[in-house]
Amino acid sequence: MADALGLHVEQLMKHYTSDHSYIGGEQVYKKNITESFDNIMTYLRDMMVGYENEEVKDLLKQIEDMEVASGALERFEEPLMRRMMPRDLLNDVDVSNDDQKSFMTEMRFNADAYTHAYGRLDKMIVICEQLYNIRYNSKVEEEEVVGFDNEIETLLDQLTGTSTKQFQIISITGMAGLGKTTLARTLYNHELVKYMFDFRAWTCVSQVYLKKDLLLSILSSFMDDLTDDFYEMSEYQLGEKLYQKLKGRRYLVVLDDIWDCKVWNDLKMYFPVDQTTGSRVLFTSRDIDVSLHVKSARPAHVLRLRTAWESWRIFKKKVFRIGICPGVLWESGYVINRKCEGLPLAIVIASGLLKNNLSITWWRQIAASLRSFMVSDPRQYIDSLALSYNHLPPHLGRCFLFFGAFPEDYEVPVSKLIWLWIAQGLIHETGGKMLEDVAEDFLLDLIRRSLLMTPRIKADGQVKTCRIHDLLRDFCLRKAEEENFLSNDYRYGRLSSKSSKLCFPLELGKSLQEGGSVYIDTYKFLKILDIESIRLSLFPLDAVQMVNLRYLAIQAQDGSPHSSLSNLVNLQMLIILSRKNILVPKTIWNMVNLRHFYIKSGENLVEDPIFEQVSLNDGDFCPGALASFQTLSQVSPRSCHNICSRAPNLRKLGLCGPLISSLGDLEFPNLGSLEHLQKLKLLNTIPHPEVTRSCNPVMFPENLKKLTMSNTGMDWEEMWSFSLLPNLEILKLKFQACIGEIWETGDAEFRRLKVLKLHDLDMKMWVCSRDNFPRLQRLAVHRCLKLVSVPTALGKIYTLEVIEVNGCSLSVSRSAVEIQKKQESEGNYFLKVHIIKKSLSGATRPILEGF
Repeated sequence: MADALGLHVEQLMKHYTSDHSYIGGEQVYKKNITESFDNIMTYLRDMMVGYENEEVKDLLKQIEDMEVASGALERFEEPLMRRMMPRDLLNDVDVSNDDQKSFMTEMRFNADAYTHAYGRLDKMIVICEQLYNIRYNSKVEEEEVVGFDNEIETLLDQLTGTSTKQFQIISITGMAGLGKTTLARTLYNHELVKYMFDFRAWTCVSQVYLKKDLLLSILSSFMDDLTDDFYEMSEYQLGEKLYQKLKGRRYLVVLDDIWDCKVWNDLKMYFPVDQTTGSRVLFTSRDIDVSLHVKSARPAHVLRLRTAWESWRIFKKKVFRIGICPGVLWESGYVINRKCEGLPLAIVIASGLLKNNLSITWWRQIAASLRSFMVSDPRQYIDSLALSYNHLPPHLGRCFLFFGAFPEDYEVPVSKLIWLWIAQGLIHETGGKMLEDVAEDFLLDLIRRSLLMTPRIKADGQVKTCRIHDLLRDFCLRKAEEENFLSNDYRYGRLSSKSSKLCFPLELGKSLQEGGSVYIDTYKFLKILDIESIRLSLFPLDAVQMVNLRYLAIQAQDGSPHSSLSNLVNLQMLIILSRKNILVPKTIWNMVNLRHFYIKSGENLVEDPIFEQVSLNDGDFCPGALASFQTLSQVSPRSCHNICSRAPNLRKLGLCGPLISSLGDLEFPNLGSLEHLQKLKLLNTIPHPEVTRSCNPVMFPENLKKLTMSNTGMDWEEMWSFSLLPNLEILKLKFQACIGEIWETGDAEFRRLKVLKLHDLDMKMWVCSRDNFPRLQRLAVHRCLKLVSVPTALGKIYTLEVIEVNGCSLSVSRSAVEIQKKQESEGNYFLKVHIIKKSLSGATRPILEGF
């Protein structure tokens, strides 16, 4: 969406900088500018539908009142480009390259040459940025490779070309921060690569690795899910499984961030080297010698530093969401880019200092204080990294340093990170906001400052996982040690070669794994206990004696907690993974600080509370109410009859159990009064012999934004009732959620729906119009094996950005591609279609997922 807005603004800028004496005179010149301006206003109004508050109305009016067309004629006589542009920048430009010619056009005026008319253009750019940030505040843009077009073309040919069917190893090398991983990820996700390879896997190696972890990581990429049996296997057994899985198939495996050739020597026996399939292994490494030791088929692709114009493109993308820099900031922006010396990581970090402050004074200050990077030695970056850290407010600085608690290259789930921040006491209420909302704002702030990477994004644009670059992690460790922020004993670590997950604190985990006793006095002040990677027989009674715990995550054969759980008076987050359905004692309703109770599996019961009168903020009384309680997952609906009074501020709820009445109606406790509930999952465990009916929409809370349904067996005609949910943005229909050959949406209008996911459904035909989904941004169709095609009408939805097809028939894939071609023929190049071939990992089945 930002690209689309940026193109409209660029079109206006081109008309501005054209010479009206040669293109038809003043009248045509003014007409072109007026039309471009009108296109921008139309686009902005459409983009902000549903967001028309006073601030938005004021910003739109400011643009409308600019009289850009008339102001354009006040422009000055253009100075000579070569007099205005820095000489080293000009020498870097290839005038035969269209992108670089556009760069020259953009850079030919500097800030001192701007007149009043161009000041208006700058103001428009800034307002467009503000509007885009309001509309897509929490949406994170995907990483983009800049300047490696030739490398991508060459590597794609080596990966997918038919010139050789022999097994080959390909390597990408270069210093830290050059973009090796980003380039490899671009290749890995390329549509041609997805099409050509039966199996693709990505695993990050790093300096410290476990062979078992790597094998599990690769297998998990090929298979829908890994059972606990896999985690019990030896390295040799896992290797055999991998070998059998890959044998006779064309596969691509990416081993990211290899430090020496030992890892390949450990793994190569499990990779079939069939000379007829065209399989590939792709390495990324900082050491060019790695490619020699692993006998790579070709010399390593050694990445270079970016040129000045490539750096400028990266910089604009990172600072400005629409990709255009106001002219008054060009001079300072150029100085900053020059000091980054073509290193993408340096550019990204510098842009993080600037994107939230577009004042000329601030940019000039950063341009003056940003030290030149010594690209020959990454350790020299510490001073420059410190500049970014020193500009963080104290509350963000502590949250940033917390990343030093995680191992190198570890992807941290966002929900886990936020809960850990809160448990560690790093988040405090601000302006009446919930702690989780404050923490999410902090996270987005760190991302906007380019201090965090976002390897996984949810379908709705929200961040799913985040990680920190190795150099930044090194800085975190140094700074945390200086400030005595987090001792070595309380960092996440790996238990042993048998463990594939992390434990916190490490020493306590090792003791429990070896069957040792816990010395409570040693850990009496412990706030976080994450032993989910250790399989215990019963819920650990020792844990309930650690009264200062705020975060507890455990795994047990029988995870049912003892009633003494309520001794943990400070506990805020409780995560349980159990092999058996668990019974939660009624004493849990006495834990007034509990915020999130997340059960990861099964159909579980929570005992009714002891009926005591508990005062609420508004002066009312209700039994067992927990004012801070926000997450309850994987519980039977039989445990939730009084859920509205017990947890009035619940935000996320997952019901797992019998959800169909004897009459064939969807049935669960009335949730209408849960005014804060935003996410609801309904997983039915007892199928009804006939198609079922929906419930009364009033049973759903009005503010519900995300609904996931599985195995409910509803008639497609019942789907109209969900269109009545006024704030529904994400709808996921999974395994037999609806039954029938035809889904005809009729007059139903899902007014705010942004994401629609259809997963393992048996429908053959889908009939709809663009009016049914006027705000749809993303459509995912996974393993709907009987479906014939994607409705052509969906291509006419102007907000639609992505159609993803995974494991469906060839006709479905073709129809999606035809929709894209049709839109491109009409000038819409913003709709992307992703086709993923059917998984070869086995039969489809419902997957029980948490939040």
